[in-house]
Amino acid sequence: MSLVNDMLRDLEERRAAPNERLALEGLQAVDEVGAARREWLERMRRGSIWFVSVMLLAVLIGLMIGRVVNGQIPWGGVMPKAAEPAVVVAPAPPPPRLLEVLPQHDARGLTLQLLLERSVPYQRTEESGAVSLRLSGVQMLGEAQSGRVQRDGRSLSWRVETQGDAVQVLLVGLAGALQVNDRLEPAGDRWVLWVEVPFDAPPVEAEEAPLQLDQLPVASAQTPVEPPMPDWATAQVPAAEAAPAIAAPAEPAPVPQVHIQPYRPDGLARARQAIQGGDYKAAIAELEELQKTRGRDPEVLRWLARAYLADGQQQRLLAWLPAQLAQMPRDSELRLLLARAQLQAGDTHGAVATLEQNAPALAQEPTYHALLAASYQQTGQWRESAELYQQMVALRPSQSTWQLGLAIALEQLDQPGDAARHYRLALQGLGLDNSARQFASERAAALGGAR
Repeated sequence: MSLVNDMLRDLEERRAAPNERLALEGLQAVDEVGAARREWLERMRRGSIWFVSVMLLAVLIGLMIGRVVNGQIPWGGVMPKAAEPAVVVAPAPPPPRLLEVLPQHDARGLTLQLLLERSVPYQRTEESGAVSLRLSGVQMLGEAQSGRVQRDGRSLSWRVETQGDAVQVLLVGLAGALQVNDRLEPAGDRWVLWVEVPFDAPPVEAEEAPLQLDQLPVASAQTPVEPPMPDWATAQVPAAEAAPAIAAPAEPAPVPQVHIQPYRPDGLARARQAIQGGDYKAAIAELEELQKTRGRDPEVLRWLARAYLADGQQQRLLAWLPAQLAQMPRDSELRLLLARAQLQAGDTHGAVATLEQNAPALAQEPTYHALLAASYQQTGQWRESAELYQQMVALRPSQSTWQLGLAIALEQLDQPGDAARHYRLALQGLGLDNSARQFASERAAALGGAR
């Protein structure tokens, strides 16, 4: 209540004499109802800004987790379809590379060491005395490599080459006594695929015809030879012509047996399938067992952190992940997962401190910086949030959620003209849900006249 209003009201109630009214002559009563309404509107404005800021942070966290669990938010609900165009698709990671092929052979046999950037699945195929290992999605550095080893009248030919989007390891020879042992093992921060062919198998008591990878021999009944390279092994090797008819009766050739055994490295594929199917408990058990033997494998650590987060085990993740991140401080994905767990646990200051350390380049991982900018608003660091959002919208002006975040920060920094402009820019793009779009429209209209 206004003091002037109280004094005027007292004069009216007492029916004061004119000489008493002279002291207050010229004073007007205050519009108390209008003042109360303006105060109420200001409170509603600040409450709406706070609500939209929290909602924007929640949407960013939901979008990131949705990439792991097929668009579903692990703690309940489904991502709004209207927000799907706003998802920032991170650049696809480069394919794993085959760095080097190291062949070795002695009296005991042949050993091939394939040095890989990271663990990869591969498929083994056996047919007619030939063994093929296919490493899907692997890029080979350098040219194809091949070689041939002879011992006791027998020969073994091998080749490592690119076949489409995969690398193929082909071994053929030893007159049908081919035995191949393969295994994938970590070697520091790299992985090695070992391919071993022992020469201990007894040789065939017959003279062997030479075998070339470029030209397959035609088999005859008089000279037993190594089985030719099959058609499935390589596309560029032409199939051998059919052997001519032989007058002498010969035993029918046995039907080739094909054995295809897909290799899944240490259960990682099973864990990924369990996460995609929503069975987080099974994925966690698989990955925890896998970590005992591959503790420093980043892929295992990332998938285990995702599984903890998707299963709602924030406290378990917060107790486990910092020690892993200390060993790999520049792993931005592990750092992002830790910050999301801290935000879900209510530790906004801890999340900001986590994201500020060893942050990647903005152009490389904009979603990382989007979470940091939204977290700044939760800690009241409006200037830092505005500066980061300005860099982001300069990189991608059509991103509506970033324009909205920048507008909220500018309004809190008492820059209504710039805030109104970015509210309008947010409305021009896609990706805002109905409530965020309504809020941006109302704030743009309210601030439109303030320049």
